[in-house]
Amino acid sequence: MRFLVNWRRDNLKIKIALITIHWANSYGGMLQAFASQKILSQYGGVSLIDYKTTHLEKTMCLIRYGYTPRDFLRMAKDIARIFPRYRLLKKFKYFVNTYFNLTEPCPDHHSLKNLEKDYDIFVCGSDQIWNPNIVDGFDSAYFLAFIKTKKKISFASSSGSYNFSDQETSLLISYLNSFSSISTRENDTSQFLTSILENKKVSALLDPTLLLNKKEWLEALNINETVEKAPYVFVYTLKKDKFVREIVRKVSLSLNLKVVVIDQDPYLGYDADNHIQDAGPKEYIELLSGASFVITNSFHGTVFSVNFKVPFIAIKPESGLNRIEGFLKNVDLQNRLILNNENLNEIITTPLDFEKSHKKLTLLRQTTKAYLDNAFTQ
Repeated sequence: MRFLVNWRRDNLKIKIALITIHWANSYGGMLQAFASQKILSQYGGVSLIDYKTTHLEKTMCLIRYGYTPRDFLRMAKDIARIFPRYRLLKKFKYFVNTYFNLTEPCPDHHSLKNLEKDYDIFVCGSDQIWNPNIVDGFDSAYFLAFIKTKKKISFASSSGSYNFSDQETSLLISYLNSFSSISTRENDTSQFLTSILENKKVSALLDPTLLLNKKEWLEALNINETVEKAPYVFVYTLKKDKFVREIVRKVSLSLNLKVVVIDQDPYLGYDADNHIQDAGPKEYIELLSGASFVITNSFHGTVFSVNFKVPFIAIKPESGLNRIEGFLKNVDLQNRLILNNENLNEIITTPLDFEKSHKKLTLLRQTTKAYLDNAFTQ
């Protein structure tokens, strides 16, 4: 340990460039970028590469223009909620400008190549940077293909539940063979990459948001936990199908609590005491951390609930079940994942003891930090 402390002190001038999803209308994406930057700063000066795919950049536009039937529907929705959307995007952009140390804008792959001379180590991760459905294609930038001579490290990179074609698998092999250290966020992705890469160990790590505990999150974002609030159920869901609406009603009635919702859509399909359409990343953390109970079908909604020790239900998502399921298995809380109505009332009313899960979380944090120590010192 003394060696690592001395190494960090003597190498603070090391310059690290991180490519991740940092510019998107996504609470999880923005918060993992913040956590990644903070964690990696233990190893040197960190800059977030200001690279934006057209698909992700579009999520930060006030009105998302397009020409397909789906685009027209999206435009109509954006116009209907234009004022809260304006306030929301303003908060997201403020978060980026306040908390991120960005490089000069890199609008294309050619401009990315210019970074090689300015940084010592390049890191990609976390979030779903290796999921073509999220970044809109198999983007070599997120595999650091623009770097030829410097050390490359993958930090809990994710492909979600995406299944790679044979052609994409060949590209994966060619891109990842030049990495000195590779890690993913999901166990199944780690196993898949291990099976296709010769002589490469691929580790499965925690999402970076879990490397900061509740106190560290609140201090980092200057959130006052001592402010008293009336008890409430916090709801954050990416999709609001019939099953989600039914669970929200049952939980609010069973626990007799007010319902506070973060949702950008003007229509929920269920009753809420406080429907917030314009919450920024900081408000997301503030509302979730102060809740008495959480209902979510989001990976990061689940992760923060466990991290902050807030009783929760994780509802089966429309896609990406492996991310939530794998994480909950790792911390022995898989019974909080709801796939149907069976035993729902029992799950709602049974007190949740986080002691065992946080012991496992502590070990997983140690494994993740050991990977980073080794990746930066080898």
